[in-house]
Amino acid sequence: MKFWIDCNPPRSTAQSQKRIGMRGKIPMMYTTAKGRAQEADFMSLLHPFRPVQPYDGALRLGISYCLPLLKTEKKAIREKGWTTHAKRPDSDNISKMFCDCLGKLLFYTDDSRIVHLSFRKYRSESPGIGVTLEHVTDDEVGDPRKFIQTNQGENYD
Repeated sequence: MKFWIDCNPPRSTAQSQKRIGMRGKIPMMYTTAKGRAQEADFMSLLHPFRPVQPYDGALRLGISYCLPLLKTEKKAIREKGWTTHAKRPDSDNISKMFCDCLGKLLFYTDDSRIVHLSFRKYRSESPGIGVTLEHVTDDEVGDPRKFIQTNQGENYD
């Protein structure tokens, strides 16, 4: 499954919308009205792309988050049409709420099924969110031993 959501992606993150309040002497965590509204926005954007049956098994999820280009962007970047976005909002916080919404809409049976997560953050002349969700095999994910360090920094191949 692969689709593009043509939108101006939210910059607010799941983390920024969580608060802790007290109910008597008991601390309670809650989501602000802004956070609930953002989640509802994601849900309405994703709803038309829901699969008939939720994906199950080992999955690869790719998210390309394209914020709009800035008006102050350099000419070279404007001509290219995009650039990476190495500033806030944080990738891990953006992807958290997005993945939660995918799970609530039953794109997959459980978010523990995602074994390969790829998140890219850009500024682009075409703002929106690109999503790829597919089954993946062990061989496609790769051998984790390649990350083990041996003999003073040499990689295991």
